[in-house]
Amino acid sequence: MVENMLKASVNPCIKFDMKSTIFIIPIVIVIGVLVYILSLIILGGLKALNLDLLFTSIMYGGIFEAIIGTFLLLVGTSILALPISIATAIYLTEYAPKGGKTVKIIEQSIDNLAGLPSIVVGLFGYEFFVKMLGFGVSLLSGWLTLLIMVIPIVTKATKEAILMVPEEFRKVASALGATKWDIIRDIILPISMPGIASGIILGMARISGETAAILFTACTLTARGIPATPLEPIISLSYYLFVVIFTSPGSAYTKAYALATILMSITVSLYSIAIVVRFHYRKRKRW
Repeated sequence: MVENMLKASVNPCIKFDMKSTIFIIPIVIVIGVLVYILSLIILGGLKALNLDLLFTSIMYGGIFEAIIGTFLLLVGTSILALPISIATAIYLTEYAPKGGKTVKIIEQSIDNLAGLPSIVVGLFGYEFFVKMLGFGVSLLSGWLTLLIMVIPIVTKATKEAILMVPEEFRKVASALGATKWDIIRDIILPISMPGIASGIILGMARISGETAAILFTACTLTARGIPATPLEPIISLSYYLFVVIFTSPGSAYTKAYALATILMSITVSLYSIAIVVRFHYRKRKRW
């Protein structure tokens, strides 16, 4: 009897430990792999990172043009994506009939865009923007190609932010005589702005390390200097990393690690900013 009582009291603990172990082991493996990758890249990159490398032209062994090119790609794509995504989200949440076929088609199209492989987006950008529209391999073609990848992210984030605005706000404003556009402009958009900003930042993080989409649309091996107009090609960090590894895989690992460290830092920083913005917004929310 005593043995049975001991077994009854021990077995639940054993089962609990076994279940915990089943869930903990994959987490430990994932964290271990992540730490190993990050430490490998950072330790390799810190050996090469210095001010001379960052502010020296590619012609003289630096990466200055690649940094500026990446910045131009991110900023330009975000500026183009913001009005399109906000307009789409406003239409889906405020104007389109709930559950209508139009809404379903638009939402399904957004989901399909989000699931497209980047190489497919790059191939479309090359055929449509570079060749058919005649923009050539240029910053503008890169913006428009990356825009396809960013719109689904920003649209979904904006839609969620708008839906989080209480319906009572709309009813009260309407009862006071405000038009639908007044409500959207003065109430919904200001309240939703932190969520929209978070979506833009996540979109920038998504494309910050993109290579396949800009391989034949925005970047060239012969680009030198900062582009004077959007119709000139650029060099981005991800593209230059690809070139360095592809052209001299044995002798350029130091610079490759430096480029990878900068790219990783940009991506992690953008995701961190998005998390902080979202956390700060939720903390201040009073409804």
